[in-house]
Amino acid sequence: MLNELWLLVSVVILFIGLVASQGLLLVLGALSLIVSLVAKFWDRVAFQKVTHFRTLSHARAFVGDTVEYVITLSNEKAIPLIWVDIQDAFPEGLELPGGSVRGSGVEVIRQHCITTSLLPYQKVTWKYKIECTARGYHRIGPVRLRSGDIFGFSSAEIYYPKVEHLLVYPKIVDLGELIFPEQHPLGESKSWKPVVQDTTRFLRQRDYSPVDPMKHIDWKATARKQRLQTKVFEPVVSLNVLIALNAATSEYAWQGSNRRFFERAVTAAASVASDADRHGYTYGLVSNAVASYSGKWLSVPMGASSSQLSMILESLAMAGPYVVTPLTEVLKGERASLPSGTTVVLVTSILTRAMATEINLIKDSGYQVRVLYTGDQAPSVEMPGVPIVRLGRILETQVDYEPAMA
Repeated sequence: MLNELWLLVSVVILFIGLVASQGLLLVLGALSLIVSLVAKFWDRVAFQKVTHFRTLSHARAFVGDTVEYVITLSNEKAIPLIWVDIQDAFPEGLELPGGSVRGSGVEVIRQHCITTSLLPYQKVTWKYKIECTARGYHRIGPVRLRSGDIFGFSSAEIYYPKVEHLLVYPKIVDLGELIFPEQHPLGESKSWKPVVQDTTRFLRQRDYSPVDPMKHIDWKATARKQRLQTKVFEPVVSLNVLIALNAATSEYAWQGSNRRFFERAVTAAASVASDADRHGYTYGLVSNAVASYSGKWLSVPMGASSSQLSMILESLAMAGPYVVTPLTEVLKGERASLPSGTTVVLVTSILTRAMATEINLIKDSGYQVRVLYTGDQAPSVEMPGVPIVRLGRILETQVDYEPAMA
């Protein structure tokens, strides 16, 4: 708008100079017209043959890793850029030592800002090392470039929508070192393999115990002995582990979400997956958490391939503390399709009566259940016969609570 106005003023001055035969006005009008035309021309050609691109040395990393980050700006024409202002959207959860990153606190989008100039046919490169401080699916970009003419009458800008993504996996901690051996969530020792009963291989009978499933009661033997008898089946080794992550940190949705509790649970789930992979188990993941850029809850089918751990860590990296359905509903859908001998490892920061009921149903179906509790206080619901490992205080010093869902 300023350039158009200046062009109009230049024409008026030039016209007055011609009518009045005033040489000074003619010179002034001509110079003003030339400046206006140069500025208008600058608007059109400033960003022609100007390219901007970024490269990351890795597309995936863990919390605490550093990733090489390179920005390149090139000018492939004969006209220089007197000044260029680069404003690149930069996410929370990534730090850029040596870079000028503006915007923090309540501001949603941070900007990585660079100001430079480009000579004709010049290429400029900036190299940084990104520090991954929080898990998440981080998005760098889009970028906006601004430049102006030498006279300061005009400015031009261009918007590049291309973005780069950096997936940062959650932190993994060694559960065997964090918990006393008798509290190890996967058994008494690091070589643990869950032992279950094969209901197709009857072994003997014994007196009924309150922790025995009702469906295993032998009613004929009970009638003979006049006291409850239960069937005992041959034990078999189970190598199947289902990790169930509860994204809810409060019993009711209106109570909101506790980010500290959720991040603890994600770290615990990732650590269990790593432990299961190290021991060669078949394992999978289900959760009522929503993945970023998706309205679906997390689900990785049971498997033991070399890519199983990376698939689960990728899902956990993108998990947000947004609940689409109660975890009990997710577990109901999984219960009918669980392989025989599966151990369900429930990772949660709350225990409700509904969850206790579902856990008992899973146990009654012949599966083992272990609970990794990541809340601060003791669970409000007791579950006899179900091991509960409290990890809240242990994980407090292990987890960064500033994840970013870009």
